[in-house]
Amino acid sequence: MEHTSAELKRLSREKLVGHWGLVIGATLLLLLIAYAVLLPFYLLFFITGGGMVQFITYVTATLILGVIATVMECGISRMHLNFARNQKGQIGMLFGEFTNRPDRYILGILMLFGMEFLCMLPGGVCWGVGVMEESALAMVIGVFLYLMGAVLLAVIALRYQLVLFLLIDYPKMGAIEAFRESSRLMHGNKGRMFYLYLSFIGWHILGMMSAGIGMLWVTPYMNQTIVHFYMDVTGELDRIQNQQQQQQEYRMPDGTIR
Repeated sequence: MEHTSAELKRLSREKLVGHWGLVIGATLLLLLIAYAVLLPFYLLFFITGGGMVQFITYVTATLILGVIATVMECGISRMHLNFARNQKGQIGMLFGEFTNRPDRYILGILMLFGMEFLCMLPGGVCWGVGVMEESALAMVIGVFLYLMGAVLLAVIALRYQLVLFLLIDYPKMGAIEAFRESSRLMHGNKGRMFYLYLSFIGWHILGMMSAGIGMLWVTPYMNQTIVHFYMDVTGELDRIQNQQQQQQEYRMPDGTIR
């Protein structure tokens, strides 16, 4: 049975009770590590006047850090999965996926980045040529291609929304297999996922209005809801709720289960 966005959000709020401090702390630690690692490259780039070598070094460091940070974010996603399954979470999970065949995550992240790059490349190239040649027509075409690429990218992102969750849940699953399975699971569910993201726009606005501090609560709330969406499309959410219902039906007045 498909659960509505409101139901998924309600479940997420319930599962986050008692866990807000842990997931917010893990998010802050991830941000601190990322800034601490990137800061020297940032300072080097600007102190030296922004030479080509420094620029390439800074961009390379940013890309590498982005991949590493995404693997760490998968650790936070495992926390959310544990919360949804009534299991314990701990701060060490932030680094746990580095021992869970991280090459799968890295390949998956690079594949997603490659798709993003290919979607936006035609528009970017055409726009750049238009600027250099001072051609209004080329710039207009570039903007059109860029917008088309953005639409295509959104469709691709929705189609492969569940790749990292599948890699987290199935240690033996490879990246390519995860892409195939995500495509299968998201068939007929991309609209639901898109609507779910839209429903958080108001929360994001409120989070940003608080100088970004509110995002420390909005982000875990959204991530927990996406985890419940993943469990919904795989059928796990129904299985858990059916088990809970059966336990309630067979619970004796004294609290014991018959």
